[in-house]
Amino acid sequence: MKRSPAPHRLPKWVRAAWLPGALLLAALIAVSLRYGESARFAELLQRAEPAWLLVGVILQLGTYFCTAVILRLGLSRSGTRVRMRSLVPLGLVKLFIDQVVPTGGIAGTVLIIRALERRKVPVRVSTAAVVVSLLGFYLAYALSVLLCIGILWVRSHLKPVILSAVTVVSLITAVIPVTLLWLTRGGARGVPHWIRRFPGLKPVLEAIESAPKETLHDRRLLLRASALQFAIVVLDAATLRAMLLAIGVTIPPEVAFVSFTLASIAATVTLLPGGVGPFEAGSVGTLRLFGVHLEAAVAATLLLRGLTLWLPLIPGLWLARREMVNQSNR
Repeated sequence: MKRSPAPHRLPKWVRAAWLPGALLLAALIAVSLRYGESARFAELLQRAEPAWLLVGVILQLGTYFCTAVILRLGLSRSGTRVRMRSLVPLGLVKLFIDQVVPTGGIAGTVLIIRALERRKVPVRVSTAAVVVSLLGFYLAYALSVLLCIGILWVRSHLKPVILSAVTVVSLITAVIPVTLLWLTRGGARGVPHWIRRFPGLKPVLEAIESAPKETLHDRRLLLRASALQFAIVVLDAATLRAMLLAIGVTIPPEVAFVSFTLASIAATVTLLPGGVGPFEAGSVGTLRLFGVHLEAAVAATLLLRGLTLWLPLIPGLWLARREMVNQSNR
């Protein structure tokens, strides 16, 4: 089959989608420089301790490992084994696609299914593993939100506006796991034919229909996936705390957890690529709520995003292009 050229440039609509978040991020930095101490802000970034930055890198590698373990558990439950060294890069690929293409995680999920298919994994098996991973993610998300509300209440920081925002976002995101559970319980067969005509939806529904039920309905597997997804949240929050320690600021672990969770909720409200802008604003705002100086909050958040978003985009781009080229050559 003729080799298809790898994509060299992102579609215009994808590039344009980054603009609102980039403008919001630029405004946040401008405000911090205007009302904070610009010299101190630059000094904090320049004097960041390399040891703590290395800790942050190790913590982020742990998130990719957890993602790979979740996939491997789902595949193993269906009787298929794939080496960890082949699954870990897929975590980076999914991150890259989900950050660049604002589709609520759908694009990255589809690419993982195709990548597993290239590794000789049947589509129905890979679909089951991905669905379990998604359900585990939303269970972990729900637990994180509950813990976040509890911590804010104990510390007397549970403002009505925060509670309202968290409740609204939680209700919106609850639609996805509820829909997935309905589909795995046989709902896919009841989807009207006119809906199946939407591009790319019919193969997904057929894959869910044929996915191994013992994998989709395994509660123990779902709990293990949820625990690993929650571990990813904890590792990300620990990375934020490590970035604060890198610039000489110490905060309790639960404060870092709440800050990261609320920032993630702020990013979820929009479909901006990577949550650029809303995430940074949510993180800085929450850290300020707990008494962290503006310059330190902005510096630590930017360092966090450097490790969790910008740095992984480099290898993620290369790995994603490799996966796409290999699929086109099939």
